[in-house]
Amino acid sequence: MFTADAILAMKRHALADYPRESCGLVVAGTYRPLSNRAADPASHFRIDDADYLAHAGAIDAIVHSHPDGPLHPSAADMRGQIDSAVPWAILATDGERCSDPILWGDGVPVPDLIGREFRHGVTDCYALVRDWFQLERGIRLPDFPRDDEWWHAGKNLYLDHFADAGFSVVRSGEAAAGDVALMTVLSPVPNHAGVVLDGGLLLHHLPRRLSRREPFGPWHRQIVHILRHKDLAHG
Repeated sequence: MFTADAILAMKRHALADYPRESCGLVVAGTYRPLSNRAADPASHFRIDDADYLAHAGAIDAIVHSHPDGPLHPSAADMRGQIDSAVPWAILATDGERCSDPILWGDGVPVPDLIGREFRHGVTDCYALVRDWFQLERGIRLPDFPRDDEWWHAGKNLYLDHFADAGFSVVRSGEAAAGDVALMTVLSPVPNHAGVVLDGGLLLHHLPRRLSRREPFGPWHRQIVHILRHKDLAHG
C-alpha cells in the first residue's frame, strides 16, 4: 500500500524522533511527518487536531512508531484505528534500526487465510476468524481492541463478546462447518479460536506458527464452547 519513498520517510522520522514516538499521516501516497503532541511522547502519540483536520477525507493511513517495540498494536491503538475508520501503521525502532511498517484496519487487503504469519491484533486467531467470515460467508464481524496476552490480565475476550458478534453456544456434538471452536491454550479462560471446516478440519492460527488447516479431533480436549453465528443457522 505504501511506496518505497513513503516507507523510507516513515523510517527516517521514527529514527529521528527516537526515543519518542513519531507520528504522521500518509496523504495521497506521501508520508507527512507531524509533531507528537502527547504529554508522554515516549509512550503515546497525539496528532494535533488542526493537522488532522487539514487532511480529513484524504488520509490513506495514520502512522506512528513504537520505540523499542513491540511491532503490533496495543488495545489503545486498535481503538484509535476503529474510531478513525482509516488504516493505521506501526514501525518498531531501537534508535539505530527500524522495521518496515505493519498495516491493519478494515479496508486493508486481506491476506491469504492459509500460511499467514502470526501478529497480535493484526493476524492473530481472532483476525483469522473475522477474515474467514468476511471472505467465505460475506459476514463482517466486529473487531475488539485487545492487548497481547489479555487472558493473563483478568480479561475474558471471547466469552464477554461472542454474543455481541452474533454468536450463540451450541452443543459440541452438533458442531458443523462454519461454527467457531473456543479453546484454552495454557490459559484459565478461552484464549484461542478456530473455524470448523468440512472434512473434520479446523482452520486456526497459533503464535509462532503459520495459519493452517489441520484435523479437528486432536483439539477436542481444549475446546470449551462451540459457537454458531445467527446468520449461519443449520438444520
